[in-house]
Amino acid sequence: MSSTSGSQRAGSGDASTRKRLAITVVAISAVGIVVISGLAIGFAGSKSRADTSKLVFTAVLPLLGTWVGTVLAFYFAQGNLEAATESTLALAGATETATPVTKVMIPESDFVTYDAGPGDDLNAIQLSQVYTKMRQLTPPARRLPIRNASGAVLYVIHDSTLTAYAESVNEASDSLTKTLGDLLGASEFSQLVSAIGYVSTDATVSDARSRMASILNCNDVFVTASGKRDEHATGWLTNTLLAGVQ
Repeated sequence: MSSTSGSQRAGSGDASTRKRLAITVVAISAVGIVVISGLAIGFAGSKSRADTSKLVFTAVLPLLGTWVGTVLAFYFAQGNLEAATESTLALAGATETATPVTKVMIPESDFVTYDAGPGDDLNAIQLSQVYTKMRQLTPPARRLPIRNASGAVLYVIHDSTLTAYAESVNEASDSLTKTLGDLLGASEFSQLVSAIGYVSTDATVSDARSRMASILNCNDVFVTASGKRDEHATGWLTNTLLAGVQ
């Protein structure tokens, strides 16, 4: 908190310094131009005064306009740079440290999942049933979390992963004879469906972004009571959701 306040005070001080400098430079320049112009016209002879006045104004007005334009350009460029910087930091998650995940997450009531019943073996889940569940939705789901009987999300199957696995075993996605256990037995596909992050209900959006970035191929982060994999999931943050959070 103290470092943030210090940065704000430093930024405010820099702005004040720039403002004073700009006003001083413009004022001194304007006064100097007026004085020099007045002296040039005043010391010119009566015969050449008209020509001298034209020459002075021809030289002075563009110079004054250049000074004013330079100062205005400086301020507008500064504002544009600050706006672009803030926008970039927001997209990167650097300005979201105080935003709770509970404010932006998909609540459990909106989950669409494949749920195993008490005593069910997740390895025995038919991939064709997972595919059917995804296609039954309108529009079809692009990813489907697999939950155990206690509501913990242990895997997330994306349609691209399912399609790639089906091709690897020379079968069609809608008629796969393989099970989730078979898919988990293939290391490259096991890593994809297991690439899930978990954060606690006290976490922030920045925490969720960091957690997602720390896991290879991770596109899903789930919110649990204390951020553990085997806990009941109460919220979900996808990569597309986090990309849209400002």
